[in-house]
Amino acid sequence: MKISFITNVGNLTLNNGYGKAGFNIVTSLQRLGHEVPFASADASVEIAFCQPDFSEWSNPDAYHIQYTPWESTQLNDGWKEAFNETCDEVWTTSDLVAEWYLAEGVTKPIYVYEHGLTPTGPAVRRTRDDKLRILHVGEPAMRKGGQLALQAFRDVFGSRTDVHLTIKAFRRSAIRVYDNTGSIRGLPQDIYANVTTIYNEFSEAEMYKLYTDHHALVYPSWGEGFGFIPAEAALTGMPVLSPHAWAPYSGHLIPELDIKSDLVESPWPDTHPGKMYRPDYESLKAGFARLDEDYDRLAGLAFRRSFPLTSDYNWDVKTEKAFAHIVKRFG
Repeated sequence: MKISFITNVGNLTLNNGYGKAGFNIVTSLQRLGHEVPFASADASVEIAFCQPDFSEWSNPDAYHIQYTPWESTQLNDGWKEAFNETCDEVWTTSDLVAEWYLAEGVTKPIYVYEHGLTPTGPAVRRTRDDKLRILHVGEPAMRKGGQLALQAFRDVFGSRTDVHLTIKAFRRSAIRVYDNTGSIRGLPQDIYANVTTIYNEFSEAEMYKLYTDHHALVYPSWGEGFGFIPAEAALTGMPVLSPHAWAPYSGHLIPELDIKSDLVESPWPDTHPGKMYRPDYESLKAGFARLDEDYDRLAGLAFRRSFPLTSDYNWDVKTEKAFAHIVKRFG
């Protein structure tokens, strides 16, 4: 079966979640025996993996699937009309986002195609040594909570030398250290001896090593369409301190490390309108303390939970399930 794949040109890179997911959608379909050209004008089915603003259908007569992750309860202007008037089906990455689309007035059939996960190395049973190394990934995206993670880390651990926070940014970071008046003192790695920031672009192999070189991930995100970073960290056997409310794979995470969150008006209404899940600061601090006090037991739990996560989020299984009704109709 020929399935045309389109996306925004900015998503054609493995350095962001869209690019990584898009690559795996295409290669998974190919492994399942389908032909997947880019922007083909003669395919009977076309899937646009992007926000609807960027969908430029190559074949007006094809069956159009708009596949869009999202992070807040309200759609951007024009999205509802694009979903309802320019495509035949709407797909997204979690049941929660599907509920939001339905509540916003999307009338086309809505399906959930959860992303898969690709192990880049074996899960590791971590043990604590002379230093508890905690990792945050996600800068400079504001919603991923890097500033909050730094603040809570310092509130819980202060200047302790046996605990370290590594901030993995993509080229730049918006995290700063502020004084009591709200003025910027400087970059965290220049102010605090127990904080490091990495700005380099990493390959998947380098990211795997970064995960396995650390004991835990902190990820106080306000919302994710799917959320590759916590899932990929958990896949390596790493305890993950993150909100569970938006995560479709929350059943594979450790309940004690759930950062409690509640739906509030988005602080970024221009890019994420409506409501988002605000991470609870006290819950975040309690999670840090729990990692410090009970690390070995939590690491054992994380290691054991990584194995069913691997099988349950196999890309080909997820892809075959998502496309089954399309193959039945057009294949």
